Parts: sequence; C-alpha cells; structure tokens
Amino acid sequence: MTKPEPKPKSTTLPARGTRRDDDAESPERVFASMEQLLGRPFQDRALLKTALTHPSMRDFAKVSYERLEFLGDAVLGLVIAEHVYHRFPESDEGELTRIKSSVVSRAALAHLGKRLRIAEHLLMGKGMHNQGPVPRSVTANATEAMIGALYVDAGFDPAREFVLRHLGDLIRRSSTKRPASNHKSLLQLHTQRLALGTPTYQVLAVTGPDHERTFEMRALLNDRVFPSAIGANKKKAEQRAAKLALRILEAEEKGLAAPAPDADAADDEAE
Repeated sequence: MTKPEPKPKSTTLPARGTRRDDDAESPERVFASMEQLLGRPFQDRALLKTALTHPSMRDFAKVSYERLEFLGDAVLGLVIAEHVYHRFPESDEGELTRIKSSVVSRAALAHLGKRLRIAEHLLMGKGMHNQGPVPRSVTANATEAMIGALYVDAGFDPAREFVLRHLGDLIRRSSTKRPASNHKSLLQLHTQRLALGTPTYQVLAVTGPDHERTFEMRALLNDRVFPSAIGANKKKAEQRAAKLALRILEAEEKGLAAPAPDADAADDEAE
C-alpha cells in the first residue's frame, strides 16, 4: 500500500499577531524583522529576545521584559527631561513637567509600540495568547523594555536618538497644546486662601481587570467628605473628585446651591 504523504507543517502565525516559542517561524527571522522595524541591529540578540518576552512566558523562558521595562522607563524619562529642558529655556518647571508627562504617558508608549508592531513580535504564554487583543498596557510596557534593551546594547546616545526620532513630533505637539486645568492644584489654592486646610484623597473602589481598571475616589477636607468621582486611572479620578469639591466650595462661597454631584465629572481635560 502507498503511504499517505505527510502533511506540510503550518507556518501560519498565531491569531492577533503574537508569538509563542513553539511557533514555526525561526527566532532569528523574528528578531531580524523587529530589528528592521526598529531601524538598527542588536549586538546582543539575547537582549532583544528578553525585551520581547512577556511575563506569562517566565516559566518557560526564565526571564521577561520587566527588568528592561524598569530601566527603559528611567532612560525615557531622562531623555525627554533633558531634551525639553534645553529646547524650551523659557518654560517653567510646571510646563516642562506637563510636556514630559504627555510624552512618556502609557497612551504615547502604546501608540509608539503599535507603530513599531512590537505586539506582533511578543513571545507570550498560551493563556495570554487566547485572551484576545494585546492590551495597550502590555504594548506600552514592552515599548519601554525595548528602549531599555537599546540602552544596554548600544549605550545612551543611540537610545536617545531612537526616542527623539519616534517621539519628537509628540514633544512638538505637546508644547503647543493648551494646558489642561489642574483641579487638584486649584482646589488646594482655594482651600488655602480660605484657611480651610489641605485636601486629601481616598480610594473607594478599584474595579475591572488589570489592563482596564476603573478608580472611584473622593476628596476629603478635614472632617468633610465630598462626592466621589470615577476615572480610568487614579490620577483622573483624583482630578475629577477635586473638580467636584471645588465647584461645591465655590458655590457655597457665592451663596449658591451646590451643583449636582455628577456635574462635569467626566471632563476628560482633567488629566
């Protein structure tokens, strides 16, 4: 009898573009593809592999991108801080901080990682692989890890060149944006002017999965409790809670009725 011909091995990439160590495509091809997207080769490809290894692979790979993410965060912060310090000599600390914060934000890093297609090259465990699209937070973390890997592999100058080449336009756009209102600062100025003390903030609830948390917070002033507000992160929730408290105190000072607790609570300019 004639033996049936063996079926050819599939070379189809996993769903949603992520990879596992058992994928058919060779690691060398994956690394070469990532290097092409980054615009430079790695002297030590072990660093590149580590930067692309999600913590869900730790049992198999023994390492993940978390240490490089820690380093990349520091390198990114220094690069941007140094750049805006020299580029905007007339700007005060608050304005420099605002520009820097917008450039090193999770959203900016996730957007950069998407442009570089980092998520398509990530090594992820099967459990993570089957959970749907790669969360933006994971893409942002891996992007920071890649910056850290570039720094270790090539030094500060190449890492700085990479960061400024990819985030330079965002620095320019951020410098021309109207600053968002800082309601926490405005509330503190208001309470200090009236000798009411300094407001504090309390977390009431944290809900949702790790990559999509929702925070509920409220402002406290001495023994007084103000209505709570909800935000996609702790910072936004605090800003919205401060805005609610400020509106109430301003209304009381003018002898007006207190505004509804949910008035303007979803103002996305309160970053």
